Amino acid sequence: MIVVTGATGNAGQPLVHALAQASEQVTAVSRRPAELPGHRQADLADPESLRPVLDGADVLFLLVAAAWNVVAFT
Repeated sequence: MIVVTGATGNAGQPLVHALAQASEQVTAVSRRPAELPGHRQADLADPESLRPVLDGADVLFLLVAAAWNVVAFT
């Protein structure tokens, strides 16, 4: 299974559609609900929300946008 985070973004959305068209088993991950193949809702700022999404993954595309209001994790 291929997991794509940032699946609703400018790079993620076309990637998810290309993988689905290539008959790959894809899980599209985003913070908000979306109508994408295999969509699952999770938040990178909440590691526990990622556990079920990543379970069984063979490949991970970790696509994240640069943010100006980043929370420091120290």
